[in-house]
Amino acid sequence: MNLDKFLVISGMPGVHKLVATRGDGVIIEDRNEGRTRFVSSRQGQITPLATVAIYTYTNEGEGTVPLVDVFEKMFDQHESIPPVGANASSSELRDYFSAILPDHDRDRVHINDIKKCIKWYGFMYEKGILAAAKAEAAASETAEVAKAEEVSEQPVPEEKPKAKKSAKAKS
Repeated sequence: MNLDKFLVISGMPGVHKLVATRGDGVIIEDRNEGRTRFVSSRQGQITPLATVAIYTYTNEGEGTVPLVDVFEKMFDQHESIPPVGANASSSELRDYFSAILPDHDRDRVHINDIKKCIKWYGFMYEKGILAAAKAEAAASETAEVAKAEEVSEQPVPEEKPKAKKSAKAKS
């Protein structure tokens, strides 16, 4: 799942698609209003979703899991473990997030972080962004496999032995 073109901007609700960048800001497609607009970098903090990660505990010690992977887990388990509302109690939010990502760091991942994650996921799920990104990832993976098979099936041209140069007769 590739969410490189999606941004969150402080002070603006929802997730936005990056259209173009400029020296003093970005042009985004506002998914709420369905139009493009310019957002100055001075107006608020602009964060690509691909750069956001969740703190975890692993066998190797502390680490992080990209938010894209968390969204993918939430999307895959949407039917079996439906997301709780962002206004649910702290214990319900923590229980849901523990079911999705059991090894998250409970000390550094705060309830507000879980709320943001659930809000962003809900917004992207409602707008069909996650389903489209998942389908695009599957299509590109299928194309890569087909290309690899095509390359492996092509016959390797045999090299012809080079002709020996004849020695010139000295006069």
